[in-house]
This record gives sequence, C-alpha cells and structure tokens, in this order.
Amino acid sequence: MKFVVHIVLMMLVLAVPVSAQELFPEAEEILNPEGRSKIKPSTFNFLKTTTHARIAGMGDAFTAVSDGMDGIVWNPAGLTKVDKFGYSFGYTQWLINSRFVTGSLAYNTGRWGVLGMSFVSFSLPDMIETTTQQPDGTGNMVDSGDLAVGVVYAYQLTDKLSAAASLRFVQSVLGPETLSAISVNVSSLMYTGFRSLRIGMNMKNLGGEQEIVSEKSEMPLVFHTGVAMEVFGNLGDPVSMTGSFEGAFFTDREQRWNLGGELWIQNLIALRAGYKFKYDAETWSVGAGLKGKFSGRSIALDVSYSNFGDLFDAPLRLTLSGSL
Repeated sequence: MKFVVHIVLMMLVLAVPVSAQELFPEAEEILNPEGRSKIKPSTFNFLKTTTHARIAGMGDAFTAVSDGMDGIVWNPAGLTKVDKFGYSFGYTQWLINSRFVTGSLAYNTGRWGVLGMSFVSFSLPDMIETTTQQPDGTGNMVDSGDLAVGVVYAYQLTDKLSAAASLRFVQSVLGPETLSAISVNVSSLMYTGFRSLRIGMNMKNLGGEQEIVSEKSEMPLVFHTGVAMEVFGNLGDPVSMTGSFEGAFFTDREQRWNLGGELWIQNLIALRAGYKFKYDAETWSVGAGLKGKFSGRSIALDVSYSNFGDLFDAPLRLTLSGSL
C-alpha cells in the first residue's frame, strides 16, 4: 500500500504545471542564456492525432473520463471498466485526403487485470516520385504511411485507483526510408471520493532520440492531466452530464488546454461538445453517440466533427465499439 501511495504522490507532483523557470523567473537567463527555444523537434507526429470519435467530440478532454475501450490509447487505466471482452474499430477521414484506421481488443482476466492490444494505421494519398532530373515524375509511386502496434496492461490497484502501462512499436515509411522505434505510455485514473470527481493522468510516447538526415529528433512526448465530474445527475441516470477539463504539456509545442462535456439521455443517446485553447487551427468540436445492449452484448457507435477554420476541411471520425 505504501508503494501505491508513493506512486500516486509522484504522479500528482508531475501533474502540477509549474517549472523551475516559472518559480524563479530570474533563472531563465541562466538556464537559457542564448534565448534558444526549449521546444524540441519531434517525429512520428501521427501519434498526436486523436482517432476516436468520442474523445474528439469532447475536445480531447478525456483523460479523466476514460471508462472502457474508448480510452485504450488516451488513458488505458480506464480499461478496468471493461466487463469481460471489449473491442473498438475506428475510421478517420483526416486532412488533405489522408486517413486513419484503428482497432483494439481487451480482455479482463479478473484478479490479474486487463490485457489489451491496439493498432493505428495512417495512410497518405498516392504520391508520384519526382527527381531533379525528372521534376514531372518518374512514373513510380512513393510508398508512404505510418503504423503503431501496441500491447497494454491495466490493473485496479484499489477501489478508487487504477493504473496502466503500454508498449508500442512505431514505424514511419517514406519511399526507401523506414524509421522505427518503441514508445512507452504510463497512466492512472483516481476517484477522489468527492462526489464523482476523478483525476486522470497519462504520459505518452516516452522513447529515445531518432536521427533524421543528421538531425536529432525525439518522440512527441506529451503529459495529460485532467479532472472530470458529473455536473448533473449520475452516470446511468435517465439524464446525466459530465464536464471535463485538462491540460496537455508537450516537448515539441506550447502547453494547451482542453474543455469538454458529454450529455447522456436515457443512457442511450450521447451529445458531446468541446473546445481547445491555444491550438494553431482547431477550436470547437461536436459529437454524438448511440449505445445499447443486444442479447446481453453492449455496442456503441460514435461520430464527431472538428472545426479547423478555413485552413482545412473538417475531419470526420467514426468509431464502433462494444463489449461481450
């Protein structure tokens, strides 16, 4: 039990978005004497894209909401809510005719925790190979795309605290060049005991440096910490509403904030909305979902729409999930 308490305290300390420079502004000149940006370049950037419709519909404010298969990548500590066997499949029509296809499975063993696996496939539109000698094209097509395949383990540490860890193999292909790496994710979900308030934390894409054309690049490391609570009713009631807010702290971009809400009607229809603060193009998002039980099996269908302003067409996400 002491070990569990120490882990929780450590994660709570990490959740506080205060750096040494913020506590001691005068140290900034010493630590960064040349005024260099502390933002580091990253690779495997497809890992930063939200591919689940329910999460996107809530403006990515989902770390403390995670309650099953929906959060297997976002916060897999919520996998402990899976009854026995869960699945999820998704399709995202992304920017400039690119697309994501995702899938995941999870099995709750009971006392030994939950085992799961997931994959994310990102494909780009066909590209014609060009060279300096043949700028109009060589007649060949460029093979390109990204892939992430992972395994996850989640465990209910106490009646109020669950934790998870996952390992993913990540690969990017562009023509003859292939870049591969291993990333590690760790997360937790804790019920505070005050009404339905819970705190979620997730550190994603821990990995080593990569070298691309003699330049050093890192995994897109991000730390999410958020809170969620039912502001009206309770989950399972005829009508309930969940509010969620979280911060996202990156190594390759500035800190960002996500706000979201989810309204359930008769535990059958869900309406969602979210807003993102300090993002380059994304602002608001909306989503909806249907879920029900058929022959004792739960099934859900979610859809979301995210606004990208005038820069890009809004991406459309569809997700089918359920449990047996």
